[in-house]
Amino acid sequence: MTDLEQLPDRRQQDELSFLARLLAGEYGLATTYWALYFIGVGTYFVLGSAAVGNEQWFGYLVLVAVMLVYTFLLIIGVRLAYKGPQLWKVMSRTSSVFMIINILVGISTLGFVY
Repeated sequence: MTDLEQLPDRRQQDELSFLARLLAGEYGLATTYWALYFIGVGTYFVLGSAAVGNEQWFGYLVLVAVMLVYTFLLIIGVRLAYKGPQLWKVMSRTSSVFMIINILVGISTLGFVY
């Protein structure tokens, strides 16, 4: 294949958005997983803080449930995409880290109560 034949493919790849490349797995499992996780946590923090600040407790509980489901789906995604050794060791550490981060984010969103 000559360089001219490869040119349209290169342009199409360059035109893909960051999110499209991320979801296609071009950045690797760890980068994709952490990026999606922090997008979810950031969204939860902003929306959860606004709900707590406005004392919309039902909306906050819905956000908590959505965040738990989102985290669960990300963990399943890691399990399906991980091809290396010691899968359960990786999964247990990953789950522990995310549980701690979720608890801290939940506490910080509830900090707007007072």
